Amino acid sequence: MKDHEYQSDNHEVKPTSDELNWAELERTEVDAEIDSRHNIPPPNITPPKKSKKKLLIILAIVGSMLILAGLTFFLYNQFAVSNLTSEEKIEKTTDQAELKKLYDELIGSYLSSGKSDAEILALLERAAKETGDQSYLTNKDSYLVKKPSFNLAPGTYEGTQNLEIIKGNAADAVYYTIDGSIPTQSSTQYNGAIPLPIGQTTVKAIAVSALGFSSPTVEGQYILTNTATTTPAVMSEDDFINRLYGVWYKADTGNALTISQTTYREYIPTPLSVASGDYVVMTTTANGGTIKVMDFTVDGYNAGDTLIEFDFGTPGDNLMKLRHTGQSWREYTFADYIGGGQYRLPFEFGGSDILTVD
Repeated sequence: MKDHEYQSDNHEVKPTSDELNWAELERTEVDAEIDSRHNIPPPNITPPKKSKKKLLIILAIVGSMLILAGLTFFLYNQFAVSNLTSEEKIEKTTDQAELKKLYDELIGSYLSSGKSDAEILALLERAAKETGDQSYLTNKDSYLVKKPSFNLAPGTYEGTQNLEIIKGNAADAVYYTIDGSIPTQSSTQYNGAIPLPIGQTTVKAIAVSALGFSSPTVEGQYILTNTATTTPAVMSEDDFINRLYGVWYKADTGNALTISQTTYREYIPTPLSVASGDYVVMTTTANGGTIKVMDFTVDGYNAGDTLIEFDFGTPGDNLMKLRHTGQSWREYTFADYIGGGQYRLPFEFGGSDILTVD
């Protein structure tokens, strides 16, 4: 036998590639089963770098989507809450501190929008009930801020004048302007009489409570002329009527009177009655004049024509004297004008402190 034939018989036949893979797989599965039985952890096989990179990209995309979804949900809720009305926010709020804050904001909006005192008081009662904070009612004067008044009735005066602003509540602060602008808490604070110069001046003022709420604005226009150096001329009839026009009162007796362009009325407290009649101007002086009230009638009794004389005294002192023929002088004070032809008295007559000039 030839040598190469023997070599052929002794040489091992190598398995194919597929046979090696299957054999290796079987050995791997067997080894894994043996390892699991003996609690031997599997080897830490590092994944291919490309697979790890793909995994990181997928995780980043998913994370970004979750963040975007959360942000969208947050912004939607914020938008929805911001578009709720104050009433809706109050209805949905259970936290007491937040509820008080919302009520304070709503009360502020009521005040700035010019709601009536009755509406504001009803809101204060509701706030006290729902928050349990009774200071809304005990401090109601700090919410229902009374507007101030002037000691001089708006009008024309000779020479410079000192204008005083009277507070509705002693604890209020008063701010004013003399340039026609709307006063705010940044305006000049009133601390004493305001000297009015010669010429025209428009004074506006507000009162501000201890809680920072403001009253409606009170306004007065004043025209001051130089003091005449010669004997003053007789007052014109129109000027005389304009000086008379309004509501005057006598606080010590509770008497009041209204004088329009054509009608004179006296309000008498004891016994409670009203005397009135249309009038005509008879004479004028430099600082007053006389009217004739025709058919002066007191609760149905006609006293006939009556002459009444007026003296406006010192210009700008807000006072006036009058007397019926044969009687002594009586001094009256000009009432606080509150708009719409209405004037407020410092006392009540017939159940009301408001009188209206027709």
